[in-house]
Parts: sequence; structure tokens; C-alpha cells
Amino acid sequence: MPDELRPRVRLYEIQCRRIIEGKTYNTETATQLGYWDGGDLPILEALYQSRHGAFFLYSLEETRRTSDPRHERIIPLEPQDAQKWMEQHCPPEVIERIFGEMPEAGEAEARITLRLPETLRKRLVALAEERGQSLNAWILRCLEMCTALAEGKRR
Repeated sequence: MPDELRPRVRLYEIQCRRIIEGKTYNTETATQLGYWDGGDLPILEALYQSRHGAFFLYSLEETRRTSDPRHERIIPLEPQDAQKWMEQHCPPEVIERIFGEMPEAGEAEARITLRLPETLRKRLVALAEERGQSLNAWILRCLEMCTALAEGKRR
């Protein structure tokens, strides 16, 4: 991963593992996406994504920084909450690497779910990568071109 997309330097290696509602959250096997040292506040937070895509926040009050695990918290997050946290604490490139290209301000956006064969998805990914684009950006451009072509034929 290019240096500009790596999270900011970690304050220290965080080792924390919790089981919450039957799911394991482990900072040692997850990817750290960013951290926040609290500025003037005595708090440390680090956002992680598990190997299976779940987001969670590690939190520690620095006034309580000890080896006692009761002073550490892991908070599972929904993707939209993880994105909001990243918008406050991470550079835009890191956010878009995780959540995809963001629309320009002022544009309305709709989300759709598209089911397609895995073989077609792989072909689309390869074409997008060849053009240096995200899969979402490439599909959007294809849809725009097809729509323009169809509209031109109707006129």
C-alpha cells in the first residue's frame, strides 16, 4: 500500500481481544485504519476492520492506561458510523480506499444492489484496474455512456 494511504503512525501496538455478542474483535488480526490521540483529551481511539469486514473502535482513557483490560473498550460499529469516524480523523484517500469514491458535494446519490455473476465481476474489476479507476467509478461511467447512447437513439 502506498505510504500516503497508510494510517498515521500508531502511538503503540494495541493488543486487545474481546468477544461481543458471540463475535470476536481482535486488534492483532484486524487492520488498523486510523487513530485519534484525543488532542487535549486523555483518550486514545483506533479504528479497525476485521478480516471479515466488520468495523470496530478501540478506546482507552490514557489516564487509565494500564495492562488491566477492564480499562480498554472495543465498540462494534456499523459501516456508516465507521465512515463518520474516519471523516473526522483520516485523510480522504484512506476513506475512499475503504468506502469507495465519494460523490462531489451537492450531488444527489442513490445506492443500488446489483447481483451479477462472479466471472463478470472479475472482468469488470480487471477493466477498471487497467484504467486506474475504482470499480464503482468505472461502472458509473459505463452506465452514463449507455444511457447517453440510448437517449440519442430515441431522438
